[in-house]
Amino acid sequence: MEAWPLLTRIWKLQRALAQEAAPCIGEYGLNPKELMLLAFVEKRPHAGQLARELHLPAPSVTHALKRLEKAGLIVREHDPEDLRRFLFTLTPRGQEALEAGRGCLVERLRDRLVRLATEERATLIALLDRMLEEHA
Repeated sequence: MEAWPLLTRIWKLQRALAQEAAPCIGEYGLNPKELMLLAFVEKRPHAGQLARELHLPAPSVTHALKRLEKAGLIVREHDPEDLRRFLFTLTPRGQEALEAGRGCLVERLRDRLVRLATEERATLIALLDRMLEEHA
């Protein structure tokens, strides 16, 4: 199998899950992209790290972070180790929205996973794990 058909199927599945979960995620004042940004903020609190990790221009990330801050989902503070940078952290409301939004996506994926037998799900996970391994 060529890589392109596999890549397009992965892309279509990701997009379909996000689209199906969008109404549920929207109940928390977010769209699927903002939900993913919250998930990244949880692990990478600097805007520069977020931009690199997401492969997005820094101004785009900054604009999205400002919107999340205005919505009360994250707070910005000076980094005590480097006052030129800011740290972004989730507020309790942001953490709640992230957890709820994750639940929305997980439910949509579960709706699709039930189409697979237990053994097929285990094989899928094992194959994805192998594909995600770093090159030696």
